[in-house]
Amino acid sequence: MKIKWGFFLLFVCQTVWAGTPITRSFEFLRMDFNPRTVGAAGAFSTLSGDIGTMLQNPAGMAGMENHAQYMFSFNRYLLDINGGQMAYGFKKEGWGTLSAAITFLNYGEFKETDDFARETGNTFSANDLSLNVSLSDWLAPGLSYGVTLKYIYSEIADYNASAAAVDFGLLWDVPYDQDIKLGVAVSNLGVNFEYYGNVKDRLPLDIRLGLSKKLAHLPLTLAVSLVHLADPVERFTEYFKRCTVGGEFVISPALRLRLGYDYGLNQDLKTDLQGSAFGGVSGGVAFYYNQFRFDYAYNNYNLLGAVHMFSLSGTLP
Repeated sequence: MKIKWGFFLLFVCQTVWAGTPITRSFEFLRMDFNPRTVGAAGAFSTLSGDIGTMLQNPAGMAGMENHAQYMFSFNRYLLDINGGQMAYGFKKEGWGTLSAAITFLNYGEFKETDDFARETGNTFSANDLSLNVSLSDWLAPGLSYGVTLKYIYSEIADYNASAAAVDFGLLWDVPYDQDIKLGVAVSNLGVNFEYYGNVKDRLPLDIRLGLSKKLAHLPLTLAVSLVHLADPVERFTEYFKRCTVGGEFVISPALRLRLGYDYGLNQDLKTDLQGSAFGGVSGGVAFYYNQFRFDYAYNNYNLLGAVHMFSLSGTLP
């Protein structure tokens, strides 16, 4: 039997990130791999035309202005956990916008032990992988949709699990004010093909609602989202505690700053780890040069440490 106490901590960390008990498989699907949205605490469920939002709300890809976009991201998580995403999207006449992405997460190397916690001298690793294909288009002027199909694979040493899922979302430009957007997304609706052992865990179904407003007299876009709405609550008012707030400030055509606050994550860190008031605070910066963009995001997890994310994205004519 392959055991390591540190591996339990990794699952605890994933649980803190997701804000729910350990009752589901493939929790990495609820993680955000896009520094642009992470810098704003995941509040932007309404971004349009950015390939990095494909797994947040696929409806946003319908608004892509260029013929094609690409993105490469690397995410330095807690402990020895690293992940990333590669994504590409292009317009197809008569179809809309087609996109594809690969996300991955590596948990590092672990020492193998026997049933008595004695080291055997061997090591093993754990990895998660998701293959995603999306279609986005316009239902009507100002109203777009997106659908993403996923194949999901996970392995721990010699054991593995797999599943298939679908995401779908809507994005609406409010008619009386084109600078207000509303978005809704449902993620990870699917079935498992293989399980780890005899535990028949469900996929981490996620529902999010978002609103954003581009201010008229400031180069600032504010956003607010309610996340993890598929998770059970004891009282209806508890849904409003799962709130994230963020903003993106345009300093110049070449520079943007972002700031966000995840109230639900902050409360989880306070309750479970006795963290400070700064848990759940995130920030980011973006540099634009010609058709290229470099993004960086920082997310504070208090006593657990900090998460750093980087990405390079660009457009093709």
